[in-house]
Amino acid sequence: MTKYTTTMIKMKKLLLPILAMAINIATAQVNEKAYAKFDFVPGDKVMFDDNFQNEKSDEIPSHWLVNTGLVEVSKINNENVMGFLDAEPSAFPRLNSKYKKLSVNRYTIEFDYLWRFNNETFLEAARNGKLKFPSIQVKFQTDQQELSRNVPTIGDYAKPIIIGALGKTTFKGFESNYKAGKLLESIDEVQVSEDLCDKWVHVSIAITEKSIKVYLNSERVLNAQIASGKPETIMLYAYGVSKEYGPQVFFKNVKIAEDGAEPYKTLATDGKFIARGINFDVNKATIKPESMGTLNSIVALMKEQTNLKFEIGGHTDSDGDDASNLQLSQERADAVKTKLVALGVDASRFTAKGYGETKPIGDNKTFEGKAENRRVEFVTIK
Repeated sequence: MTKYTTTMIKMKKLLLPILAMAINIATAQVNEKAYAKFDFVPGDKVMFDDNFQNEKSDEIPSHWLVNTGLVEVSKINNENVMGFLDAEPSAFPRLNSKYKKLSVNRYTIEFDYLWRFNNETFLEAARNGKLKFPSIQVKFQTDQQELSRNVPTIGDYAKPIIIGALGKTTFKGFESNYKAGKLLESIDEVQVSEDLCDKWVHVSIAITEKSIKVYLNSERVLNAQIASGKPETIMLYAYGVSKEYGPQVFFKNVKIAEDGAEPYKTLATDGKFIARGINFDVNKATIKPESMGTLNSIVALMKEQTNLKFEIGGHTDSDGDDASNLQLSQERADAVKTKLVALGVDASRFTAKGYGETKPIGDNKTFEGKAENRRVEFVTIK
């Protein structure tokens, strides 16, 4: 090996991390721009929250009741996810012991999904006609123990929310195609967006007494009117899935939360609120782009109430060691402060403090309690 070759190899090793960092920064800037007008704010009372991190591969996920088909924990890029793998799979989330059913009129549903194919990319599968029919469906039912595949008649909720693999979303007579992101080509008169190709797609659903709003990534693709019905649970179902022929679909970061109005309603009485909509990559202080709905609403609040000042508190569950949790919570609190300042709020109106696992509001011995404890709190400063 020549001296020149050795030098080039060393330079390559030095430059690759810098290039990767530049790509990550550019991607983050694109995501932030796309989410600039995102207005989805999740509920503030967690009913279900599953990131599959403590599960075992090839086992049924422990917080789900499988209804049909093959549903197992899988690994993608060394991350645990839930795979809907074969035979029209479907499963109910086991809502936590405090909220055994959807007894409220206002709640939010979130999850990330990814389509995968046998030896094909997403675009190749679309070109080969394999994506005309596969879909994810959010079905509404009156009882999660009812294992019938026939959804009972419960008003408007007798129809599921259907999210096609190519981005077409329907509910009752309402439908729309995903139009955001770079458009790659038209297949069967449907524009294929780069956002959907071999990437995780974030779904946000806001349900009130009168409407269902559905967002794919930053785009609101559906705003459907509700006239009647009150489901007690939901079921995820995948149509067109096949282990032998593909495609298969995977899920992560599934969350259901009660109330989707304003996270600040406790501010007047408690002097604080929990911003459940601010979320991070696992074990990192990187704010997820879908957090922009909550961040935007906090910015609007602070512009409206110019005397407000907050301590931003970062909190974790008890998984991991104390020192690491304390450091991570401080980094997350700092990241939130930095983002809010970048969005136009004066830095003097915030302090940031990490508390790690020292101030739990739930039982760290339970799945539900840990979900409650992972949070960002805004506490007023006088």
